[in-house]
Amino acid sequence: MTLRFPLTALLMLGASLLPAQALTVAHTPSPSTSGPSSPAVPLPARVIHSAMSYLGVPYVHAGDTRAGMDCSGLVYRVFFDTIGASLPRGVDGLYRATTPTEYPLHLGDLVFFDTTGRQKPKTPTHVGVYIGAGRIVHAASEGSRTGVIVSAIDDPYYRDRFIGVRRVMPWRSPVLEVAFTEEKSTVTQVEPFASHEDVTIRVFNEMTGGGPVELSLLKDGKRVLSRWVTPGTQKPAEVSFESSVGAWSIRIARIFKGRLLSDVAFTVVE
Repeated sequence: MTLRFPLTALLMLGASLLPAQALTVAHTPSPSTSGPSSPAVPLPARVIHSAMSYLGVPYVHAGDTRAGMDCSGLVYRVFFDTIGASLPRGVDGLYRATTPTEYPLHLGDLVFFDTTGRQKPKTPTHVGVYIGAGRIVHAASEGSRTGVIVSAIDDPYYRDRFIGVRRVMPWRSPVLEVAFTEEKSTVTQVEPFASHEDVTIRVFNEMTGGGPVELSLLKDGKRVLSRWVTPGTQKPAEVSFESSVGAWSIRIARIFKGRLLSDVAFTVVE
């Protein structure tokens, strides 16, 4: 079995959605890189690992090192560490340069707030990195806790000052292409899909004979979908589903003999 990915999807995995003038990619990693460097680790996990590694760093205006950093300095350092992106310094610059997005939030999204105290939030003055489960990592300059900390975005202080969400990292295109042969193959997909998106499974038949096969979709080991499909070599059979957080797998088997042809595992994360 082989896995096929559209060239555009492959290119997007290492690219950014930022305008060219707002983003440059360094040829050498930051000397303070703290996240895992192995390409086998999914990008969202590397972002979260990097952001969490700065917990406890004191707040220093305009800082972006372990000696001290402000909120935009933390964002700059995290994304330089993980993808070599040189983001704008300053909250307003970050807000203008990154891509608007809507709920649901995805790992690595930037969450902006207006901390000026005005009654109606209007101007982005603070930013944090979304790490899942309704939490952000950010560098706080005031309050009961300062420095790089984790906070809940539904905390009344932040909820009432929320401005919007922007995205730095593109997510993997929600298409999984699978081609099966006579020999059974088991494949684990490392790069995850984002939750709450419709994922399309495209199945190609690269066996010598045609005919229908059974496609089963399982989540956390439980079957959620089973269909007979008749894929061709050039024209795939397609099945779409709405993804949610968890461990998923696609199993393709002969209908009458029941022989498993392929078992593809993948994950969906927040």
